[in-house]
Amino acid sequence: MKALKILLVLVLMLSLTIPAMAHNGKGPGGKGGGKGEEETTPDIPDTGTLYGDLYVILRDADGVPEFDDNLCIQPISSVTATTTIETIDGPLTIDVTEGEPFALPTYTDTAGDLVECELTDEMADWVQTVDFGRLNLGRAPDSVIAHAFDEAINKLNLATAIKLDPAGRLVLTLPDEENEGLFVDKTIDAPAENLALYIEMMTDGDWYTEDTTPIVHAAMPDGVGPPEGDGPSTEPRPVIADTAVTLLNTLGFVSLGTDNVYGAESLTNQELLLAASLLAAAADKTGGITLDKVVYINFIYGINQLGSLDDGIEEGKTYFNFGGFSHDRGGFYGQRSSGTCDPGWIWVLQPELDAGVEVPDHFVTTCMEILGYEAAHDPAVNSVHFTDMVEEYTTVFDQYGDPLTYDFIDNVRGFAQAADDALQVIEYIHNYKVPEVLYP
Repeated sequence: MKALKILLVLVLMLSLTIPAMAHNGKGPGGKGGGKGEEETTPDIPDTGTLYGDLYVILRDADGVPEFDDNLCIQPISSVTATTTIETIDGPLTIDVTEGEPFALPTYTDTAGDLVECELTDEMADWVQTVDFGRLNLGRAPDSVIAHAFDEAINKLNLATAIKLDPAGRLVLTLPDEENEGLFVDKTIDAPAENLALYIEMMTDGDWYTEDTTPIVHAAMPDGVGPPEGDGPSTEPRPVIADTAVTLLNTLGFVSLGTDNVYGAESLTNQELLLAASLLAAAADKTGGITLDKVVYINFIYGINQLGSLDDGIEEGKTYFNFGGFSHDRGGFYGQRSSGTCDPGWIWVLQPELDAGVEVPDHFVTTCMEILGYEAAHDPAVNSVHFTDMVEEYTTVFDQYGDPLTYDFIDNVRGFAQAADDALQVIEYIHNYKVPEVLYP
């Protein structure tokens, strides 16, 4: 079990030491990392910090891990079970309840060795691991993420108009490459480009490139890059154009087009909603965004920080502070639309119905209500099926002695809900823009 523990610690340490992006000359998170004061953890042993960051664990309102009396993280159990550990002081019984947090045991084993915050083989089956899926792209070399960022900026610089799609993604009006003089609307839907935009705005608070030194692209064995040939190669760094800045300002994204000296902590609620949609666009369409996934990937991307001071003293973790963020699903999606549909409705293809029966191989365009499922609460309603996140415990209590409950409206939980909502809309659009029955 100790070997497993060491492996998990090393995996996370490697992921946390990969720089998020090399461009702009600012370094990951160089301008700060949150709204208001930063959230930090107390001085605690590594066994209670790094080890826990692979699991669904108990967190406070700011997303910071809640530790037990022994400074161990508290995973959320996926089962109701009991196990017994033989210690120097006799049997130690560990009871867990499904959906409730439990403390990792600290004891002296029968060989006289102190064991701190460690899972046994049996307990390893109780924890819920967090799957990053396509978001693992954030661990790619700096040049890959920088190239994706530059691709998105080049598109923004060509745009004559910018709007948001129903999921909150950026839609650009661009010259039609096939018909000179005409223009087409194109969504920035490439996962790498959305991820790069997310990382940059959440670390620096803007999309302005200060350092235009060409990025060197090394050859990649899996074909991810570089952009030309087998590499190595270089390409110039674009700077966001004044026209793009003006278009972003019109949408209310005033921080993104300039050198935002106040950093990511100055991002507005509206801009953080855009960040949530960018994160969703980078994730697996059929997956989900959770609180733990948001916290962990923000460490991997350098949005949260883990490092040491110049004198080598451990600095500890710093969490992006979402304290001022709030998400109103009805208000947000009640304004979104596509095609010729009214606000709150989206333009999709659906099977044609004849007296309530689907006409084989015949489809029609129609407007579908984004919040139709919310209104009807009927799984059969053909609309976006949002997941209402909730966190409730019966063994953990708040300051008033009541069972601990967290909603997913404000703070980091609200951000996770906003990102997951956007992901569900993206999946719906993906499925019904071209019906699944027509897929090869």
